[in-house]
Amino acid sequence: MSSVIEEIKSRLNIVDIVSGYLTLQKAGVNFKACCPFHNEKTPSFIVSPSRQTYHCFGCNRGGDMISFVEEIEGLDFSGALKILADRAGVELKRERIISKETKDEREALYVALELATKFYQAVLPKFPEAVSYLTKRGLTEDTVKKFRVGFAPDEWRSLSDLLLKKGIQEKISETAGLIVRSPKGFYDRFRGRVMFPITDSSGRVVAFSGRILKDGEKGKTLGVTANSKYVNSPETEVFHKSRALFGFSEAKGAIRKEDFAVLVEGQMDLILSHQAGVQNTVASSGTALTSGHLNLIKRFTKNLVLAFDADSAGLAASHRAVSLALSEDMTVRIAKLKQGLDPADMALENPEAWRTAVMGSKPVIDFYLELLPELYPKKDELRKKVSEIVVPFIAEQKSAIDQGHYVGQVAKLLHIKEEPVWEEVKKKNVAVLIDHTKKQIETTTPPLSRRERILRTIQGALLWQKESKNSVIKDFEKYQARLSKILGGLPTKTETKRNELIFEAELRFEGNEFFLEELESLMNNLAEEVLRDNFADKMEKLKEAESRGDTELAQKLLIECQTISKELHTFKSP
Repeated sequence: MSSVIEEIKSRLNIVDIVSGYLTLQKAGVNFKACCPFHNEKTPSFIVSPSRQTYHCFGCNRGGDMISFVEEIEGLDFSGALKILADRAGVELKRERIISKETKDEREALYVALELATKFYQAVLPKFPEAVSYLTKRGLTEDTVKKFRVGFAPDEWRSLSDLLLKKGIQEKISETAGLIVRSPKGFYDRFRGRVMFPITDSSGRVVAFSGRILKDGEKGKTLGVTANSKYVNSPETEVFHKSRALFGFSEAKGAIRKEDFAVLVEGQMDLILSHQAGVQNTVASSGTALTSGHLNLIKRFTKNLVLAFDADSAGLAASHRAVSLALSEDMTVRIAKLKQGLDPADMALENPEAWRTAVMGSKPVIDFYLELLPELYPKKDELRKKVSEIVVPFIAEQKSAIDQGHYVGQVAKLLHIKEEPVWEEVKKKNVAVLIDHTKKQIETTTPPLSRRERILRTIQGALLWQKESKNSVIKDFEKYQARLSKILGGLPTKTETKRNELIFEAELRFEGNEFFLEELESLMNNLAEEVLRDNFADKMEKLKEAESRGDTELAQKLLIECQTISKELHTFKSP
């Protein structure tokens, strides 16, 4: 495996990989950008071409191109490697798992899920009713292949037996969510259902969503599958529904290109949206939208268009999604659909109208001010809904001009003066301010002391010079010995801190012709700070000794304080 990794890395450059996700700016010999892993306004994310690594000084994430893809795509090591291998044109040969004892259960789950996908795909043409259902829903043959849609026969053990023949243990198949244990043995979880594979960011199948072929028909069902229109895989080691979006691997390229994502609710909504040409569409697959879902999208864009059903349920789902997305610092717009139509219907009946609805999506408040009067024609209901839905969003507006504009719009809609609307906005503003303050307190880390900052700079400078081919330091041992003497021993190092310190030093000292003079000054400053800390510590202990009446200890500490004080007064810092 190591030779494969080396080959992939030799063919790729981390700058090219990262620039596929971020806009990089030249910063000396390095590149910089705003970090994709936390919110920031000033770029602190640095990419080093010479070391083929990256590091963020804001959140301390760092590593090589593989760890970057892991982080940005939300994948494990092998998933990230697959993406990079595809880009480098390197073939990854996944060993077939045929033994009863597997060393890597996680990899075994992927193998089992891939085999199940191929089985469902192969079975589909043998069941005309399933093919007819997909055709009637408007799916073309190419679309069915693209999304690897299949069919699970209404049989107890068709998949279970196949997986056993392929060498997959029943324990693995059960863990993957493909079969279910019963007192009489194992049976297939999905039966008599059209199967939609759910993939991770690299395209590996991690789960399934199965739609029953005949609505209202029980079929041969037991337990969890009884009568459910849709059955999804359970949570597994490779599938977490709060972090998986249907169609994400197919949509991520278009999301990056278009710089916005379209969010729909169901599989058919997504598939037919892609078929209609809106390929930056993802689906929550009927589960509630979570921060995990939005974090996936935010790796490629901060712009979101919501396209939920145009009914009360769709409105409620949109409202929850908007609130969550705004709290994640995303820009949100909403596509207005015709009453009674869902995205799938609209995309199938009139693809151009669907594309127009997406491109003509409106800012959140404008959308609700237009839709709410249609859904709630009675004045009392309308006032209540405007207060519940629209006013909190006005309070979230950062621009006073925007707030004033929307307050005027609400007053006009409700035929009232602006003053009571402003009163409602002010109430919501207080709640918003309290919430933001809480978040800031939770995420704020204490700043480094002056002593810590100086030591950090010195350590980084020495590590950077040690790695540099053109080092101006000839005697590292001399500096290390001096540092040890000042501190009373050398600080503990970690590899993560090492990379971070080198990055920082390179940014600060690259091209500095007075580097050695500045390093000497830093050494002196550190020695002075250590003396000041020691003096403060001794003074505190002296006060404690005097308060206890410990004359002997107090006298000793007083002498030590006087000695340190003399050193501080005679300390010469260049």
